[in-house]
Amino acid sequence: MQGDLKKYVQQVGLVPEELEDCEWNQRINAGGLSCHASGVVDGWDVRITVNDFGPKDDNTTVQIVINRY
Repeated sequence: MQGDLKKYVQQVGLVPEELEDCEWNQRINAGGLSCHASGVVDGWDVRITVNDFGPKDDNTTVQIVINRY
């Protein structure tokens, strides 16, 4: 999971201003993993979020949000 986040950070060329390690959180995704990184790429604010919905679910969601700086 943490490796997935780092892979996406590298792919978009993001130098993270904020990097939240992946951790289990009972309040998010039914106790699954959640992590994010945010920063600026070429004048655009970028936030990458990776969510895993726990051991009973095979789904992982990657969200990349881009806003004008």
